[in-house]
Amino acid sequence: EGACAALWHVSLSNNLPDLARKLAVWIGLSVNNGPIGSSVGSPSCRRRLLDVRLDPGMGDAMLARALERGVQDERWLKVARVMVHLGADVTGVTAGGRSVLLLALEQADRGHAGFNEFLASLLEKLGDDVDHWQEPTVLIEENTAECPICMEVLWTSTPTSFVSYSGRGGGVEGSPHVICAHFFCFDCAAQQYSKQQSQNSAEFQCPICRNAATEVMPLPDIAINPRLWFQFLDVEGKGQIDKNAVVQTLEAMLPIDTENLRESLQEGVWAQWDKAGNNCITEREFFDSGGLLEWVRRHQHELRAAEVRGAAPDLQQEPEKWFKHWDVAKRGRLGKSEAMRALCEAARVSSLQPRRIKTLKEGIGAVWQRHASDEVLSRDRFMKRKVADELKAIIDEVKA
Repeated sequence: EGACAALWHVSLSNNLPDLARKLAVWIGLSVNNGPIGSSVGSPSCRRRLLDVRLDPGMGDAMLARALERGVQDERWLKVARVMVHLGADVTGVTAGGRSVLLLALEQADRGHAGFNEFLASLLEKLGDDVDHWQEPTVLIEENTAECPICMEVLWTSTPTSFVSYSGRGGGVEGSPHVICAHFFCFDCAAQQYSKQQSQNSAEFQCPICRNAATEVMPLPDIAINPRLWFQFLDVEGKGQIDKNAVVQTLEAMLPIDTENLRESLQEGVWAQWDKAGNNCITEREFFDSGGLLEWVRRHQHELRAAEVRGAAPDLQQEPEKWFKHWDVAKRGRLGKSEAMRALCEAARVSSLQPRRIKTLKEGIGAVWQRHASDEVLSRDRFMKRKVADELKAIIDEVKA
């Protein structure tokens, strides 16, 4: 790590972006990059070298410095692109404490050439490399929010809201924002809008609370335009979104049980997002490492991964197939991260249920202590020691 830090320093002090890019490529080609929290049991060597801190006491890493220089020099922006592609931490901050993501977003908004494409890469990578042992991101589709009109599940029905505009003059100027915390499926919202339009109403209204609106609009895609998503919930245009709006929106866009979400927020999740403790999230807090945006993207990535994986084989009936299903890296071994994902799914436990997650952790930890070697459990040992029976007992305990 020291040698890499020294070479990063040389490239910066002598303005040698080609050296920095070649070093990043060398790291990518030469160093193993097992997934965070996977069978290798620790963060990847590649990630550590890409994200090594350059100066004691400074929070920024090479990606942040390359991106800052990329504002003036396209060659450094190319370095940043390569680093992101190879797995550099996209949640980092600059020396001034500003998130890398927010810096890229600001430059894209200013029309800076190259930053739009780079921003898309950042947003795609955000939250896709999570240690599920430390921070599970499994969501279970039970008791999810429904459209208040047709009762269809909201998160798969394009959640839509009645909106106004920040211009406040009745026209379509400024950024659209919700006028209340009510969401509908797209079809019902459009029908309500058409119905009111046919009655020659002077203004439109939310059919639930009757707040005045200008039109209806689907919730912006947070993965494509997070700032527009934030502004959509910023009812008063003060650069902040309140807790109620966040809760209602998360319920509308993700398969979340309301009670589980509120329990999780009380257990400390909200405090991670709202660092000032004023029941609101500022834009800076929204984009911060560990903030609301990253939380949402982590869960979206896991939902997509679960869809790609498909249903797991039965643990007791087909233990070897079950093992192979969860051995995503195809290395013949499982880490506690994979076990946590597997048992959450089998026991129908959401990451929003901290007490049940704790029970799973205790059980998995005990099994790993008995059977694992170097924090990983091999397929042979899993089969010979009939570990599937012990994991099934943990599942039954959590379900009870």
